Amino acid sequence: MAESMMVADSGTTEELQRIQAERADLEKKLNEACGEKKIDKQYIESLDRRLKQLDKLAEIEDPIIKAEALDILKNGDPVEYILNVYSRLHVGDIQIGKVLLLSIANQSVLNSEGLQPKLSGASGKGKTHAAKAMFHLIPDVGYKLEGSLSAKSMYYFPDLKPGTVIFSDDIRINADLEDTLKRAMSNFQQPTLHSTIIRESYAELEIPERIAWWLTSVENPYGDELLNRLFGLDVDDSVDQDEAVTKQQLERAKYGDVALPEDDDVKVCRAIINEVKKKLFKVIIPYSDYIVWKGAGDRRNLPRFLDLIKGFAALRFMQRSEIFDDEILASLKDFEDAKALYEQGKTGLATKLTKAEQRLVGWMVGKGPLSINDIVKEYLKPNGGQYTSEAIRKMLEGKRDGKGLTDKVPGMLVHGSGGKGDEKRYEIPSFEDGSSLEIVSLKPEAYEKFADGTTS
Repeated sequence: MAESMMVADSGTTEELQRIQAERADLEKKLNEACGEKKIDKQYIESLDRRLKQLDKLAEIEDPIIKAEALDILKNGDPVEYILNVYSRLHVGDIQIGKVLLLSIANQSVLNSEGLQPKLSGASGKGKTHAAKAMFHLIPDVGYKLEGSLSAKSMYYFPDLKPGTVIFSDDIRINADLEDTLKRAMSNFQQPTLHSTIIRESYAELEIPERIAWWLTSVENPYGDELLNRLFGLDVDDSVDQDEAVTKQQLERAKYGDVALPEDDDVKVCRAIINEVKKKLFKVIIPYSDYIVWKGAGDRRNLPRFLDLIKGFAALRFMQRSEIFDDEILASLKDFEDAKALYEQGKTGLATKLTKAEQRLVGWMVGKGPLSINDIVKEYLKPNGGQYTSEAIRKMLEGKRDGKGLTDKVPGMLVHGSGGKGDEKRYEIPSFEDGSSLEIVSLKPEAYEKFADGTTS
């Protein structure tokens, strides 16, 4: 800790001096701009935004905060530390917290395809809060943006920089927005370009590279092509989770705690993430030849799993062997952590079904043809409540451009036309969700050859 403190003191002093110098320069420019006869509102807003970012940067460059962050990066487990703080802010949903954190880390990996989290769940079950809790731990120094999205708004947003996390809650998808998102996600390592006419002149706008899109929705409004690019996650909607959240809410009321505090633990998390985001490197997986992958049915899933490994390695970059300045080696621990995380959500990733859809499918298998009214009478929510017929219809048939179970479940049968006197009845004779299979493993000899984290 003492050594880290000395290193932090030296580097931090220089950084704080740089921050102070930039701040003084911006304040001078702001005063000059405010004194002009013709006020450039957009320019003034840009200066004001940067001043606020510098104040936040100064907080995490504080010698004590910085030293603690460096000590964790070098000697502790930054993943565990950040998730522990996340768990203080949000009860449960650790899998969601990990994927959100790894999506940030992958923005520093030049050979990543990017992780794009999609949080689903019923209204009031915590998907927004889970995202906000991790979003709170990102340093507000130009890397985060929250709000609604339109098809072209991101092309026009001022000062949008590479490696930004964009959080959009309860998103509404139309064809134009879906096209923009698909293009940006597919071009993760390159800017996404848009040609247009502004004031009768040709202009080329862009969404910068390595954007992480955090999207939440109650239903599933995504088309297949966009859905294939997203990492689907479901919040815990169990009765036990409801009780845990209630307990936390009462504890906060008892002590007057705020939901999203600005304490030293939070600042240390921001300092850790800031150090990661300063880096751009390739992650080499030296044991890749020894990985046994059994999920070959969907070719997108293996790159997604490999990106989990790379994300864990990026967060622990100070503890990983370097080949060159811009290349680090993933360790066996990174593989094991990625495997544990992937196995938790493998059913949803394999089937593209939400947790609620998986429950309904599992209940319907082998029961014979059922009408919507049959399902409503017999099938209950996790808390014992009853579904409405409209909620069941949406799950089965979909809504707007989003597809329902009739489109997503192979072998699902639909009897009847739905016309007068010919009620639709739904049947799932069998369904293999892959939950019983071990999707990924490592050949035993890899544990001997790469035990020291090198290529032997």
